[in-house]
Amino acid sequence: MQKILLILFILISQISFSQDLKQSFDFANELFAKKDYTGAGITYRRVIYFDKAEIYRKDCYKNIADCLYETQQFEEAADYYELAFFQQKTDSAKAEVIFKKMSCYLILNNFEYAEIELLNLPSNLNAEQNNKKVFYSAVLNFSIEKYDLAKTQFLSLIDSTNTASKKKIEQLFIKNEKINKLNPRTARIMSMIIPGLGQFYAGDIKNGTNSIILTLGIATWGIVTAVKSTSPFDVLVTAAPWFQRYYMGGYKKAEQIAINEKKKRRSKVYNQILDEISK
Repeated sequence: MQKILLILFILISQISFSQDLKQSFDFANELFAKKDYTGAGITYRRVIYFDKAEIYRKDCYKNIADCLYETQQFEEAADYYELAFFQQKTDSAKAEVIFKKMSCYLILNNFEYAEIELLNLPSNLNAEQNNKKVFYSAVLNFSIEKYDLAKTQFLSLIDSTNTASKKKIEQLFIKNEKINKLNPRTARIMSMIIPGLGQFYAGDIKNGTNSIILTLGIATWGIVTAVKSTSPFDVLVTAAPWFQRYYMGGYKKAEQIAINEKKKRRSKVYNQILDEISK
């Protein structure tokens, strides 16, 4: 009799625990549907921790990955998409997980891993997924500066009858080519010759003006003070480190300004391309 009662107790406990686990899983789904991704992620993790029988665990990995993605925790999201990949039963579902993982790597500028994931895509993609593959490939190629290939791929995503969008894409890539003419090394050399000139070349008038005023101001102060002083050499020795500091800082800054400006312009072109593709 005691053995029967013990068995019944264990069965009832297991049923109760299973119900609690299901309630937690359902609650996590509700939070996810309400876009409470932080709360949903925590609850899904709790389900995984207590789900020793792995009843719901396999369904939680992708959900956790999606929660992390929505909260911009892309590195950890990629890890969970990796776990989710092996739980998918169809090639179509696996492909969707790979696309999300690729998106994480592209956002993180981890282009090598993104390219690996692109190669991992199944061969039997549907039409929508094929277009998505071309899109991600175009984004990747633009990011690694394979602009000609990216241009061809972006253009292939636009309907052949939409000549206006195709022309716009062509113009944006011409604009992108012109951005290459902005050379950070040239900006550095120009500011070495004339302080502030490299900043002007990069389009930063404010920093260019500041560089000219500070560098020439210190040089002028040093020379004038030295001429009037009874110990001109001591004055020049005192002024020299300050001049060197602002002079060297100026041409180094000119190079970095040109690099940043180049990235800024390219980012603007890139976003305009994406806007045109999404129409």
